[in-house]
Amino acid sequence: MQVIAEEVDKSSNNLFSGEFSVSVGEGKSRWYFRDRGELSSQAYRFAYIMPTKYAWTFHQTHELKLELEMGVHHWRDSWLEKSKSGVFFTPMWRYYIPALSQSLYFGLGIGLAYTDDDVLMDRELGSRFLFEDKFELGMVIAQKHRVSLSVNHYSNANIADINHGVNYYFVNYAFNF
Repeated sequence: MQVIAEEVDKSSNNLFSGEFSVSVGEGKSRWYFRDRGELSSQAYRFAYIMPTKYAWTFHQTHELKLELEMGVHHWRDSWLEKSKSGVFFTPMWRYYIPALSQSLYFGLGIGLAYTDDDVLMDRELGSRFLFEDKFELGMVIAQKHRVSLSVNHYSNANIADINHGVNYYFVNYAFNF
């Protein structure tokens, strides 16, 4: 395996180069109710994805990049009929593999999140400060668009007495400007 470390062009790495991302997802309750069925929580995320100078090339065409995701999230809780909002910051490692004229990629990240409530559906999160684990699989189209599926897990990593955690399943779209 040949590894070549290279820096991203710094002229394209200013504050306004990157991607805006919109995500729509859903989380499920732990219980099924005869009269109401399984309850779910819709989620929305708006993020800015900032490239960093850290990128490595493998096999001449595959790339591993560190990208920083930061933004806001909004969770609509059908269980409590209440909405929750917050912010997040998640460094993402994405591995890009060229496929025809597009790129497939998978990403992993662990970051921090804050939400304005520590109860979501039937789950007690134990804290308003949470960790966000993100697993993503997607495709870059025409070097301007990114479409992906992700699983995001939010929990306090057992730093509080209660840690039920919650998973969301997202469809993501990002536009590179």
